[in-house]
Amino acid sequence: MSTAFRSLRALCRTQTAHCVLTVSLTLGCSSTPYIWASEVPVERARPVADVKKLGRGDVVALSVVGQSTLSTNFTIGADGTIALPDVGAVNVAGLTAQQASATIEAKLSGILQNPKVSLIVVTRFIEVSLLGEVKNPGKFSVQSGDGIANALALAGGLTEFANESAIYLIRGDEPLRIRFRLDDLLKNGNNARSFSLRDGDILLVE
Repeated sequence: MSTAFRSLRALCRTQTAHCVLTVSLTLGCSSTPYIWASEVPVERARPVADVKKLGRGDVVALSVVGQSTLSTNFTIGADGTIALPDVGAVNVAGLTAQQASATIEAKLSGILQNPKVSLIVVTRFIEVSLLGEVKNPGKFSVQSGDGIANALALAGGLTEFANESAIYLIRGDEPLRIRFRLDDLLKNGNNARSFSLRDGDILLVE
């Protein structure tokens, strides 16, 4: 056993916390496991089809058979409703597209005979959080499918203290943090730009 190792072990007995940090740094071990974006299969980076409930700001395309004035795009308002001609405000926030279609059909049944309604989401907004060394950390509303570089721009970009090679995506169904380099996000490298944000994602910049 080397003298240096015996000295390190003795230090551990008296300064345990400091010793753990020292050993970790000496061995080059990361305290928080991660995987590089280039190692993540592409299918796990793309948007996922879901049945997410409609939310404020979402844009939906409504189609009512035989009713051209009702067949158009609507933006869900801050109160969670869309305003239909001759019907008024219909609350659709918190419903799936299928549930919203059924609700609108019920509203129209009073003025139309056997109305047939379909509703699809044109633009969906999601909420992501940006933490750490970004100029304006917090929660942001972005379009579903937007990339990481877009979200970083919304947060004002990185601070002067940021490590441009330590940008992490934390996602509920991923066992490890996913690590990115800023250059890859901007230059389409290492599969980085294929990542699309999902509702609830967290971006952490160290």
